[in-house]
Amino acid sequence: MPTANQLAAQATRSVQRVYVIPVSADGRLILQRHLAGVHTYWAYLSMARGALRTDPATIARRLVRVHLGGQARQMRLVHIFGPARSHPRAAVYAAALTQTAAEITESQRDGRPRTPMQALTVTTETFGTLDIRPYEISRLLAEGADPAASALTLPDLTING
Repeated sequence: MPTANQLAAQATRSVQRVYVIPVSADGRLILQRHLAGVHTYWAYLSMARGALRTDPATIARRLVRVHLGGQARQMRLVHIFGPARSHPRAAVYAAALTQTAAEITESQRDGRPRTPMQALTVTTETFGTLDIRPYEISRLLAEGADPAASALTLPDLTING
């Protein structure tokens, strides 16, 4: 009988995109801010898996390192989405970061990252009014009173077994 980790590896084998939900050490969501004409929207960190078929967890750690200039205290696979109109089959990781939101935004001023990052403190009520993509991830976080805390309490699909 396969272990939980073996089942997670099988599930992530055909993943084509990796998303990360970064939560700062002080409990704030860190999202990419995009301006599209007069409309602003936010997005979770994301990267295509590519032809090299790198392990999705490695891609998630790389996203945190490159875009946020740090590392995660804890990185957990929390969801796998089937292909949809807005995205291909995707793995979603929640990252509990070692840096505070202020440390992350300060590192931006030093030239990193290219896409502006924004730290958000939101309740479920205000979270629902923002355009945060992909929507499927936002729906996962809208279950509790605090979306950032919800991200860190989603079940880990890679429980050692």
